Amino acid sequence: QAFADGTPLLVLPGGGEMSKHGLGGEFDPMPSFRHITKWSARIPSPDRVPVMLRHAFAQLRSGRPGPVMLELPRDVAAIDLSGPLNYTPPAFVRSGGDPEPIRDAAKLLIGANRPVIHVGHGVLWSEATGELRELAELLDAPVVTTIAGKSAFPETHRLSAGAGGLSIAHAAAWALRDCDVVFGIGCSFAQGSFSPPIPPGKTVIHATNDPADLDRHVEADLAIVGDARIVLRQLIEAVHALLSSGHVRASRDAFHSAIEEARQKGVADRHDQNTASTLPINPYRVISEVMRAVNPDETIVTHDSGNPRDQVLPNWVSTSPRGYLGWGKSTQLGTGLGIIMGAKLAHPEKLCINFMGDLAFGTAAIELETAVRERIGTLTILLNNSVMGGYTAYMPTASSTYRSNRLSGDYTAVARGLGAHAERVEQPGDLAGAIARAIQATLGGRPALIEAITKEEPVFLRARDAVLGASH
Repeated sequence: QAFADGTPLLVLPGGGEMSKHGLGGEFDPMPSFRHITKWSARIPSPDRVPVMLRHAFAQLRSGRPGPVMLELPRDVAAIDLSGPLNYTPPAFVRSGGDPEPIRDAAKLLIGANRPVIHVGHGVLWSEATGELRELAELLDAPVVTTIAGKSAFPETHRLSAGAGGLSIAHAAAWALRDCDVVFGIGCSFAQGSFSPPIPPGKTVIHATNDPADLDRHVEADLAIVGDARIVLRQLIEAVHALLSSGHVRASRDAFHSAIEEARQKGVADRHDQNTASTLPINPYRVISEVMRAVNPDETIVTHDSGNPRDQVLPNWVSTSPRGYLGWGKSTQLGTGLGIIMGAKLAHPEKLCINFMGDLAFGTAAIELETAVRERIGTLTILLNNSVMGGYTAYMPTASSTYRSNRLSGDYTAVARGLGAHAERVEQPGDLAGAIARAIQATLGGRPALIEAITKEEPVFLRARDAVLGASH
């Protein structure tokens, strides 16, 4: 998961004894993790610890983020370190883009009739959200974010078109489909199931800090390699210089009107789901009720794999950087519970919420005991529809013969048994009160769970169909 999403994570597993290395009989972490880490190595002796840790942190802090693994063999770990521990932190290296493609990109963006800024996770890692907003306003260009890039741009801003992954906001789909220039910043332009597609025929500007991203998924007309924050600042200065020298920015009024029309269509289409009083409860009603109950500026939200991710992504309105923790190019069920616990530890003053399905909860529920023991007051919204959403089509025989797609269990009782505040909600009208009580419980350091009994509801708008057409 960390490798797929580009998350810097230092992993320090134990390993078999160095004296017996290569003899077999024990799991060998280093070769196993080599292909899902930026760097994987084994510490051969105590005196190598400072040097290898320094290199590990240099890898974590430079270039494209990603996990690093240092294996510590058992016999090496048992040796006393003699002499001083001479460790100094590595330098944090950032670089800007080549000035020539920066100028060319600025000209393209000024002259485009329908430019879109496509934002990835790199903008958040570079802490470049201020520069992103400045450039978007300078260009009067709408902004679309990826799953991991969501929260890099306030979705209450008039230029926000929303986010896209497997699912997508209506405005984002229209913006990507109708644009003439796509400027990707801090993104890989991955074109898998969980990334918004880029239609053919668009002029593409790709800015990334990892040259390996270039022309791997989307053919770039202009390529810029550099840190997102520095590149955005360079572009802002280049655009100002061109405008000052007589270049005129093309009007985008018609483009903005079309995007706003798509946004309003999305609001209208979702209205019935967001306000539904049907039974079982519509999951979009649950998401809507939670949004009404919180201040997004003081809240951190994440999701889990599967339908909750795809239902929350285009509908939750994110207003501040890292107020939404999006992830999921790799989709391990249950990951969201650990992520939101980490968020609460990092920001104890904020309300930290994770949405998850019943299958995800079943894989990681025991972690609630950790939250109870350590007084990590998170709020888990469990959308329990008693089914593995989307799996039936892939295992029809197992589903029809053995009901392998069905789930059951009293998850409220499980959460209570682990010491959490927990409520089961079966009526839509009871959601608001249950949410308020759960939030109150978290203020005292007690994790809370709301198990909403929901209907099976398909993902609302699929990105590939909406952007590329149903034939794709």
